[in-house]
Amino acid sequence: MSGAPIQLMSFKAIGLILLTILCFDVMSILVRILSADYSAQELSAYRNVFGILPSLALLIWTGELRFKASALKIANPKLALGRGVVVAFAQLFFYSALSQLELATVATLGQTNAFFVVILSVLYLGEKVGIWRIIALVIGFAGVVWILRPGSDAFSLVAILPVAAAACY
Repeated sequence: MSGAPIQLMSFKAIGLILLTILCFDVMSILVRILSADYSAQELSAYRNVFGILPSLALLIWTGELRFKASALKIANPKLALGRGVVVAFAQLFFYSALSQLELATVATLGQTNAFFVVILSVLYLGEKVGIWRIIALVIGFAGVVWILRPGSDAFSLVAILPVAAAACY
């Protein structure tokens, strides 16, 4: 097997990740600008309504859109509903944070999702965490505490919003 197809797939994956990051950042900037005139709840509703359009276009383009009853059935509706509620709260926390904090602060604190992924993978999946990952988490947590500056005059409860969003995402 030659390395060319694998290398092409790697570049495609890297390109898609970069495009995703760019789109997420553009969305964050738009939410930040629009939050002067609209509430986080309104922006979240608009984003979810208009966000369906690209998803539908992609499903039509790939041929995965089917209107058969069997294709529309959800295997675990309680899990799907719970996930939807948690993601809705994450979006509200994130949009509220964007309207009240600097974009760089929200983006930085939003990176705390790695803590929650590791913690939840240990609790729910029984994953083993090695010493290097624990050290990385401790250093990352120290960075979050440094940014939040609890106990100082610069600290506000609003700074917890992006962390709550990361936990929910």
